[in-house]
Amino acid sequence: MPTDSEQEARDRLLLTVNSIPRGRVSSFGRIAEAAGFPRRARWVGRVLSQLPADTSIPWHRVLGHNGDITCPRNDIASDRLTKEGVAVHDRKVDMRKYVWPG
Repeated sequence: MPTDSEQEARDRLLLTVNSIPRGRVSSFGRIAEAAGFPRRARWVGRVLSQLPADTSIPWHRVLGHNGDITCPRNDIASDRLTKEGVAVHDRKVDMRKYVWPG
């Protein structure tokens, strides 16, 4: 069970992920930095991978730094991004076009 400070860190991270607008994406590293945890990109990935399947957190909007969809549920992420108007080609997104914050 996470300590209060660990839970606060996760909550801050998830609030940051939740603030990514529909039709935009960000990278694990950008999200870590925006949440106040620079150089913790892997931690971001680990926290997002532990979310339940029915979560309302838009985990699918967080990608690798080069636009790769890296999550184990990459088909779901690709479908969700496409429905939001993000062009996905070979499980990759053009970060220059869709990145948040810009």
